[in-house]
Amino acid sequence: MAIFGERGAAAHRVDMARRALVSAVLATAATGVMAAEPPALDVVLTPQVQEGRIVRLDVDMRLSAPAIDAGKTIVRAPVVLVGTPMAAYPAEAIRANDEKGELTLTASEEPATPTGTYRRWTADRATVGDVRLRYGTAPRVVNAETRNGPLFDLRSEAGGIIGSGNYFYALPESRAPHRVSLHWDLSKAPAGWRGVWSLGEGDQTAVIPPDTLAFSFYAAGPVQSKPQAQLSPTSPFAFYWLSPPPFDPIQLATDTEKLYKFMSKFFEDAGGSYRVFVRGNPYKAGGGTALAKSFMFSYGVTGETASGGDEQMLLAHEMAHNWPRLDGDEHALTAWYTEGTAEYYSTLLALRAGAISLDKFLKLANEKADDYYTNPYRTLSNAEAGKKFWQDARAQRVPYGRGFMYFARLDALLRASSKGKKRLDDLVLAVQRAQRRGGKVGLEEWDRMVTKALGAAGRKDFDAMVAGERIEMPPTTFGPCFKPVASTAAPFELGFDDMRLGAVSKLVEGSAAAKAGLKEGDRIVDLTPLREVRENATAHMALTVERDGQLLKVDYLPRGTAVPSVQWARVTTVPDTACKL
Repeated sequence: MAIFGERGAAAHRVDMARRALVSAVLATAATGVMAAEPPALDVVLTPQVQEGRIVRLDVDMRLSAPAIDAGKTIVRAPVVLVGTPMAAYPAEAIRANDEKGELTLTASEEPATPTGTYRRWTADRATVGDVRLRYGTAPRVVNAETRNGPLFDLRSEAGGIIGSGNYFYALPESRAPHRVSLHWDLSKAPAGWRGVWSLGEGDQTAVIPPDTLAFSFYAAGPVQSKPQAQLSPTSPFAFYWLSPPPFDPIQLATDTEKLYKFMSKFFEDAGGSYRVFVRGNPYKAGGGTALAKSFMFSYGVTGETASGGDEQMLLAHEMAHNWPRLDGDEHALTAWYTEGTAEYYSTLLALRAGAISLDKFLKLANEKADDYYTNPYRTLSNAEAGKKFWQDARAQRVPYGRGFMYFARLDALLRASSKGKKRLDDLVLAVQRAQRRGGKVGLEEWDRMVTKALGAAGRKDFDAMVAGERIEMPPTTFGPCFKPVASTAAPFELGFDDMRLGAVSKLVEGSAAAKAGLKEGDRIVDLTPLREVRENATAHMALTVERDGQLLKVDYLPRGTAVPSVQWARVTTVPDTACKL
C-alpha cells in the first residue's frame, strides 16, 4: 500500500496509519451483517461555484429516525488525521434540526490518538424523528511548502475539487450498515461538469457503514475520464483526472484495467468495481492512498509519483489490497499479511498477466529483498515494530519486506513438500473463501493452516517470522528460472524528512546529509530526484539550498553501511517458457 512521497520509505510513511483506519471500515462494508431494513442516510453534495471554480462543498444530510439520546453523539469528524489537517469544523459550523425543531449542538474534542484527533457533536435533547444536518467547507489550501502525506484532504484543481471524504464529512459513529443515497446537486455548475464517488458516478445508492462515505474519494467539476462520461457510471473500472497529468492517462488506464480484471479473476471477484483518481501536487513529491473500491495517486510539479515513475506497479499494489486480509487482531500484528500479500501478488500477478517481463519481475523482487534486509528494524518482532510505526517510517516498512520474503519462502516450501501440487495461492484463496462464507480467519487460524500444510516446520517458520528472525530463501524460491544468491546492500538514508522537500526538516544528526553541510531549515531550491538516488546505489544527492539569502551547493552519497542481503539471479539455462511462477 504505497503512499506518499516518492518510492521507498517516503512512499509509505503514513501507510500503516491509513491501513489501520481503512481496514476495519472496508471489512465491515464487505462482511458486516446487514439488518433486514437498514436505516436510511441521505446525502446531497452541492459544489458552490464562483467565477468558474468550486470554492466550497456543502453537505446536506438526513438521518432516518436515529433516536439519539440527549448528550449522545450525533456526528463526529476528524480535526487532524494521520498528520493531515481536515476541515476541522468549529462548533457552530454544523446546523441540525429534527421533527421537533432546531437541535442545539455542543462540540468537544476526543483525546488524541496516534492516528489523529476527532471532534464530536452532541445535542441538548433527544432527537425526534429524522435528523437533518447541514455544513460545508472550502477545499484545503496547499503550496510548495505543504508536507506530503496521505490523500485524505480535499483540494482545488482545474476549477474542480478532488480528494477524500475524510476532509469534509461529519458522520454518525454507528458502524451498522445504512442504506446510503448520494446525490450531486450540480444545478448551478457549468454544463458538462460531473460528480464522482468511489462507488460510482452521479447519483448512487449503497448499503454500507457511514464511515465508508468518509473513506472514499470524490471528484467534481470538469472531470475527465476513461471510459468517457456516458459510459463511466456503469463501467466496472474507471480512471478520473482534472488536470492533464505528465503521463498518458488513457494508456495507463487501459493497462491498469487489464491487470485489474486479471487480479479480480484470480481472487474470484470478477464482478467487483474499481475506480482510480489522479491529482497534482504543488510540491516535488507524489503519493497514493487506497480507500473503498478505489485508489488515488498524485504527482509532483516535475512529474514525481510515489512509484518513482512506475505508476502501474503502484496501482497493482493498491488494487491487490482489495482482497487478502486477516481478521480480529490489531493492524500491527497482521500488517505482514496485508502488506505482504499486496507486495507479493502485485508483482506475481503482473507477471502472470503479461503486464511485466521476467526481467522486470527480477528487478522488483530484488528491490523488495534489499528493502527487507537493509531495514534497521528487521530484527524487531511484529509487535515491537508496530510500537515504532509512529516514530520512524523505516519501522512502517518492516511488514512490506517481511511479508514478501515470508510468502516467497512459504511458496517454495509448499511446492517442495507437495511435489508441485500446492502453492501459496491455495492458502491465500482458502482464507478468502472462508471469510466470504462468514468465517473469521486471524493469526491463530493462519498458524493452524501452515502447520497442517507443512507440519511443525510450518509453525516454526511462522513463529520465526513473527519474532523478527532473518528469513532465508530456499534455493528453489522463484525457481526454476531464478535462484537466490548472497549479496550486500547499503540502505538508502536521505538524512532528513523525505515527506517535505521544500525545506530541510528533521535533519538526522551525524548523517551524510548533515556531514555534507545541510542545516535544519535550509530552503531547498533544487535536488536530485529521489527515484534516481534510491535506484542507483552509487548516485549522489545534489542539492541547491538557500540559507540567509545565499544559494549553496551540497553533495553527498545518501547511503548507510552495507549489510548482507540476497538477490535473485536468472538461471540462463532455463527457457522463459518454463518460468511458471
